Amino acid sequence: MIKIGLAIATYNEAANISHLLDSVSHKAATIKDISFEVLVIDDSSPDGTAELVRQSAKTLNRPGFRISVLVRAVKDGLGRAYVAGFTRLIDQDVDYIISMDADFSHDPMYLASFATAVQAGHDLVVASRYIKGGKTPDWPWHRRMMSQYGNYFARFFLGKSISDYTGGFNLYSITILKKVDLKTLQASGYGFQTELKFRSLKHVKSLVEIPIIFKDRQHGYSKIPKSTLVDSLLLVLRLRFTKKSESTPLT
Repeated sequence: MIKIGLAIATYNEAANISHLLDSVSHKAATIKDISFEVLVIDDSSPDGTAELVRQSAKTLNRPGFRISVLVRAVKDGLGRAYVAGFTRLIDQDVDYIISMDADFSHDPMYLASFATAVQAGHDLVVASRYIKGGKTPDWPWHRRMMSQYGNYFARFFLGKSISDYTGGFNLYSITILKKVDLKTLQASGYGFQTELKFRSLKHVKSLVEIPIIFKDRQHGYSKIPKSTLVDSLLLVLRLRFTKKSESTPLT
């Protein structure tokens, strides 16, 4: 049986996490021949997110579906949180890892599409807002424009193999992640998604993009820093014009 790890990074997601885990559990139950190891990586949320995860685990854990939580003492970036979570899941002998947001912008219904892609032999699956069928219906025009042009910029410098470098809903085979060597990733923030995809493309055997409808969170607040766009553009240039990202640890 294929074992998929689901990494969900959280900070103050008490309004969403229990409902999300219920939805993930329900969807996972409809997917045949795949087991799920769900790991919530919580940065010591003061709102009790981690305890809600533990409560969900008591009622939802079953053969082929397990929820656990990794609590980090320091909140030092999404990239670092994912590296910690991916490393823990690799130690749990999963075959693939999916990164996923906790606020329902990544709908659990798409887990079935990831499963189908894995069963078809793909080792890198990118959930894209920018291929046919993908949408961002809740975004104002200026946010959509910034995201689209940011991805055009990334595709121009990093390659056109994928349409969505910045999205956070993706699946990687463990083989790819071991070749990338997670501890050498530099981007500690939201640029982690771009850097990991760029590095993964060098090792991928079979890539597929699946369209998703990305919706804004209904509860809680966005944690994306205002500097993210500029930081992402600078990261793209650094990845394109230096080899530093493959030789130095994440900082």
